[in-house]
Amino acid sequence: MRTSRAILLAVLGFLALAHQSDGQQAPTVAQQLKLAAVMPRGAMVYVQAADLSALMKTWLASPVRSKFYDSASFTAFQKSRAYLKLQDRKKDIENAIGIGLDESRLAELAGRASAVSIYDIGKLEIVFVTEVARARAIASTLFKQAQQFQERSADGTSYYVRDVATDGGRLNQQFCFAYVDGKLIVTTTEGFMIRAIANAKSAGSESLSSDILALADTARGFGSHEVTMWLDQARLNRNRYFENYWIHRNSESELATIESALIDLRITRDGMTEQRWFKVGDRRQGTVGSVLSGDQVAALMKYAPPDAQLVEVRATGDAASLALPVENTLFGKLPDQESTAPAIPDRTRRSSNEDSNTRAERYSRLDSRFDIDADDEQAPRRGPSAESDLSQAKPPREPAVSDFVKSIGPILGVSSGAYCELIRSRADAGKPFVRFERALVAQLKPDASLNRDGLERAIIDELRARFVVAGAEPRLAWQDDGEVRFVAQSLLEQGAAYALSGGCLVLASSREFANDVLQAAKKPSGEKADAPVEAFALVRVAAAKPVFDTLMSKLDGREAGPSSARSKDTEDEDREVKFFSENLSSLIAASSIREMRLTRQSESGMMTERLVYSW
Repeated sequence: MRTSRAILLAVLGFLALAHQSDGQQAPTVAQQLKLAAVMPRGAMVYVQAADLSALMKTWLASPVRSKFYDSASFTAFQKSRAYLKLQDRKKDIENAIGIGLDESRLAELAGRASAVSIYDIGKLEIVFVTEVARARAIASTLFKQAQQFQERSADGTSYYVRDVATDGGRLNQQFCFAYVDGKLIVTTTEGFMIRAIANAKSAGSESLSSDILALADTARGFGSHEVTMWLDQARLNRNRYFENYWIHRNSESELATIESALIDLRITRDGMTEQRWFKVGDRRQGTVGSVLSGDQVAALMKYAPPDAQLVEVRATGDAASLALPVENTLFGKLPDQESTAPAIPDRTRRSSNEDSNTRAERYSRLDSRFDIDADDEQAPRRGPSAESDLSQAKPPREPAVSDFVKSIGPILGVSSGAYCELIRSRADAGKPFVRFERALVAQLKPDASLNRDGLERAIIDELRARFVVAGAEPRLAWQDDGEVRFVAQSLLEQGAAYALSGGCLVLASSREFANDVLQAAKKPSGEKADAPVEAFALVRVAAAKPVFDTLMSKLDGREAGPSSARSKDTEDEDREVKFFSENLSSLIAASSIREMRLTRQSESGMMTERLVYSW
């Protein structure tokens, strides 16, 4: 996998910075984003720092910086095509202007309020502006090289320009700098320099400010703190560099509904708060979920045990829509046959004298066809078009609804629609596998009566259909363990349990997890959202990381041992860095983030998210 570390590197640098407030009256939104008025229109990304000089000093002295540069994540990034291309471009510019461009140079040039805009990712067309005293700017290494540049003028203001041939001579651009009205301006094209000078003297319709303020003025509660970012998400989605290097690859799904975004970071000694405002299109506005009150969030969060590593609270307008989350909680998600890539035609059911290589090739990738072929003839098919040839193209259609979802839907009609999903994982000492347990807590309507017989019957039927070979008749019976009802069975690592507690239905994949959920509910209160929300989530990063590392190391074959242990000095530099067990794991370790909380709200064409990172 490939991903740009530019934003990740910046975020890691901010972790050690402590926020200070001078108690003065907050400036207007236009004043907070005043450097956007200098930027020419047409940018994809705008990022500003309230005090870049202080930020760079903190970053250069921070232990987070050394952790990141020593990490496997940065090692992998150094081998990426994006990094190598960026280094080649930087080297061409350095050779042309006669000075190095690195963190130390940025720290030398940086003043207080500073901003950068990106206009073309491939050509690296950027504009950088920083407020700095004239004496300091003139004394910088950049201005000392002024005699190596051509001096030109725009609107009576001098600027310095040097032609740069990059990309193996295929691209000609410039490196320009100027000092205008208390601001040092650096651009990578002369045209942007001329426009920036004009904006610095009198911002008008050619300023990026109008685009940013159009969103900021409608962003409820917006305030600029240590770092603020504006994105033209619609334009980014159409950019091939963004599409190729954005790791989540969701530009045609989740991001397609976002037109523009405003993101603000505020850093304190205890953590970091990231506030997001997204202007969304009609597609997103039609998918807004139900709203949860702060009391509903608190009532459901009470059920989260301390070792639950992922907790999500949300609501659905249709109580029957809970059936699918319940199915995934108790039994896991079935393979989606419609998403399977084109496969080799089914020849496994032909004569016994067919070529054995053909049969082996069919199972070179274990997709849903293996489940179909391995199942006995009496077993019910668990997915759509199980008997058909999956290699044949089919028109898209709505996902199939399982028998369990159909039977459980009416039973869950007693739910209010608000529910909480919980997940935890454990690596038991001396055992080779990692265990995953899931639970769901559904809030019931007042005085609702649950059809317990129907619930128990539907769960037993699904357990038999999924996990029992036809012809076998294992004894699957419900038993009591205190408040918990569970299925007594001999199926390896597979079970189901439920309980009624405090006006809620608790369902879990094991009776142990169900009991722990009930015990957690006895605490005085749960976390409460500040306002009505569409969703609330808690991720315990530090608690999940040891299990994550254990699992991913085993999957990548990196268990510590005499045959696999290698010292850093003798490690092969060309060895591939494993993405999950090394790259991602080392990045999480460098960030030192312990927990993350997310709240989401939507109204009037705007979706807002608030993420609180604790370390």
